[in-house]
Amino acid sequence: MRYFVKVFAISFIIFTMTMSAGLIFVTSKIDSAPAQDDFAGNPVELDEKDQSRINILLLGVDSLEGEGNEATRTDTMILFSFDPKTDTAAMISIPRDTRVKLRGRSGYVKINSAHVYGGVDLSVKTVKELLGVPVHHYIKVDYQALFKTVDDIGGVEVDVPIRMKYDDPYATPQLHIDLQKGVQVLDGKKAMQFLRFRKGNRGYPSYPDQDLGRIQSQQAFMQSLLKKVLSPSSILKVPDYIETLHMYVESDMKVNDMVKIAYKGKKVNADDITKVTLPGEPATIGGVAYYQADMDELDEIKAQIFPVE
Repeated sequence: MRYFVKVFAISFIIFTMTMSAGLIFVTSKIDSAPAQDDFAGNPVELDEKDQSRINILLLGVDSLEGEGNEATRTDTMILFSFDPKTDTAAMISIPRDTRVKLRGRSGYVKINSAHVYGGVDLSVKTVKELLGVPVHHYIKVDYQALFKTVDDIGGVEVDVPIRMKYDDPYATPQLHIDLQKGVQVLDGKKAMQFLRFRKGNRGYPSYPDQDLGRIQSQQAFMQSLLKKVLSPSSILKVPDYIETLHMYVESDMKVNDMVKIAYKGKKVNADDITKVTLPGEPATIGGVAYYQADMDELDEIKAQIFPVE
């Protein structure tokens, strides 16, 4: 049972990314997974393309925005990279305002619009061209999965870094954020407020760098969520996770593929996952606020995360 729970939790963190400000869960739909004894020590073979480093693009969308998933911008983009040979993993967060060119379109746009113009396919191609690395799989999750899962596990403890107060009655859905500073357990509703926060109302603090500050909060939240999912108290919630995943998760991976990859990653420690943000800085170009990637610094990060064998 210990191996089963470990593999499920790793799957949950690696494969279910949630969103609205970007966070990751990772999951496998365990109902068709191998029997429990198979996790205890029997060998699990990956497909040829997944035997070395595996790069998975995690996409977070808010289905309440726009009409239909394809008309929705991605609120979160994270490339999760895992090497089953060394039991190491890394996450590269891509700010949604990153300035890029899209295939088939002229001029520059923000990377979060790739999903509007070409769905998951164009999002994957754009990330491959931006980072210069292969993307083997994708997982797209509706942020509603986060809301429900956090409630399922009884909340997640986080350290809210500043007083968060922000209201946008014109957003769809309306956005109302009201969190006190300090360590606290957030339920699903408050977790979404925490993850969506970038700037405060007049008279209230904001993240100095807005999107970058939000990404750091996402990463801290993800780590806390992972520990909670791995805790003994969460074991009985597995059926609830499965129901949530069926409703809100889309991926090109089959269930067995997810389980095999998760099994290979069972030795990965959440505290040891390398977490970086695409290097760059905010820039206003043609009156539009972008995030301009620093490609030279990106090459240095890639050399560390994707060493040449």
